[in-house]
Amino acid sequence: MKIKYNVAAIVAVHLLAITAKAQTGTADKIWHNAKVLTVNASNEVAQAVAIKDGKILSVGSNAEILKLKGKQTDVVDLKGKTLSPGFVDGHSHFLGLGQNDLANVAAPPMGKVSSIKQLVDEIVRFAADRKIKKGDWVTAYGYDQDQLTDKRHPTKEDLDGVFPENPVVVAHISGHMLVANSAALKLAGIDAATKDPDGGVIIRKTGSTEPAGLLQEHAQGLVLLQLGKIKPTLQQQLDRVNAQQKLYASHGLTTAQDGFTDKATLDLLKEAAKRKQLYLDVVSLASYRILDEVLADTLNYQFKRYYDRLKIDGIKLSADGSPQGKTAFFTKPYLTLVPGCSDHCTGVPTISTHIFDEVVLKTFKNNIHLYTHCNGDGAIDLYIAAVKNANQQLGKSSVGRRTVVIHSQFVRQDQLDEYKKLDLLPSFFTNHAFFWGDIHQTNLGKERAFGLSPLRSAINKGIVFTNHTDYPVTPIDQLFLLWSAVNRLSRSGETIGEAEKISPAEALRAITINGAYQYGEEKFKGSIEKGKLADLVVLSDNPLTVDPLKIKDIIVLETFKEGKRIYKKE
Repeated sequence: MKIKYNVAAIVAVHLLAITAKAQTGTADKIWHNAKVLTVNASNEVAQAVAIKDGKILSVGSNAEILKLKGKQTDVVDLKGKTLSPGFVDGHSHFLGLGQNDLANVAAPPMGKVSSIKQLVDEIVRFAADRKIKKGDWVTAYGYDQDQLTDKRHPTKEDLDGVFPENPVVVAHISGHMLVANSAALKLAGIDAATKDPDGGVIIRKTGSTEPAGLLQEHAQGLVLLQLGKIKPTLQQQLDRVNAQQKLYASHGLTTAQDGFTDKATLDLLKEAAKRKQLYLDVVSLASYRILDEVLADTLNYQFKRYYDRLKIDGIKLSADGSPQGKTAFFTKPYLTLVPGCSDHCTGVPTISTHIFDEVVLKTFKNNIHLYTHCNGDGAIDLYIAAVKNANQQLGKSSVGRRTVVIHSQFVRQDQLDEYKKLDLLPSFFTNHAFFWGDIHQTNLGKERAFGLSPLRSAINKGIVFTNHTDYPVTPIDQLFLLWSAVNRLSRSGETIGEAEKISPAEALRAITINGAYQYGEEKFKGSIEKGKLADLVVLSDNPLTVDPLKIKDIIVLETFKEGKRIYKKE
């Protein structure tokens, strides 16, 4: 008798057998006796996790998971510690401090500076320690005029007295302005006759056109162009990439973002990827200024695809400045004096409506993921208008694009409704409540200040959002970020918007599964579920059950990327 074979059925049975073997086979590693925060759709908490080949094999009870133990399985008893999905960076500047060696002139808790004198002394000490020669650049980062006892920005004269022959640049904590001394201004060709560049302001001395030293927004570029001529070696730059990976991994991050990548930095990241030196997933948002160059290189680097752990996810625009620096663009004026402005001071957009419309339309046409920095509601209005214009021009809705509004710091409730209609995804910044919540009340009034980063309103409206640190503007510490979303406490201890608090579980989702969703990666990362990447973090305590005020004290003990340990606390 001739036997007929059903090839399709045989293949199906064979595949089922392979699948069953994989499901019931031995794990490479098991963690048990843990509090496993799955961050799945039901926010279930499990006891144990098994992984195999860098992916999650199974999640469940101790008894279930230990059945997957084999002779070679590495079994770890976490003794009640917490296992979380690896943190996904909503927005930061992975190489945001550039390749320069910088003096830290930040206020506590990021630094120790609380006066202009201390700021100058710290830069002098830094220059002496580094043995910086006369004529060489001296760079510092992190000053915050509102945290200084002097309550003002430094001036060029503050720096000239101790650095008469060195060009000096002191960057503001926001990254949206800097102070240059006379030597630096001279090298940049900035004097009383220099006109303000588009989207930037050269602050002048009172009653004259002589520069005071403070350069806002695009005016910074006049000096930074000169500073950028100093090139570290390739190895020094690659060392910097590795140092940043170590820093991010130490805070539980398994996916990092470089949130406004210029050509030189993109080339560096590509080189690090080519050399297989990236062990974190690094998401680059290329500056809109290099959009055409990046588009021309799509044969080598396509958008939204990883190459040796580097992905150019999209393009970033910046529509306004900093609220604490009073350069963010609002529809209503600031309540306090704004440098360089005397009447109805609302801040200014940093790009023209024409460029806004042009870039949004081009990115939508080319199916490029678009991110735009918008702090003030005035800037958000411009973004919404540009998205609507692109929709109209293309005859196609923006729904499905997951277009991101970075910061969305002072978004109005009616604008949140537009977010929902247009599928705009806010990446909020709740650390502002702590670092600048008090000063926002002074500069903007209580109503606007208390509405900053309105996470609860977004949840109520069904809007998916992420949360971020904007490192180096605030520390990359993800547990502090989670704490700020839950408690919204300012430096003075005041709650900045009680109505916008969210639960620890909701705050955890913002920095895990929602982060993955923002990048279109929710199917393979962001939660502890079967088949996803084994991106995991071991925590000293459970952020969902610990006293909410103590969330920031939780310690990252270990970080794993696809099952491989990339950080262990010593």
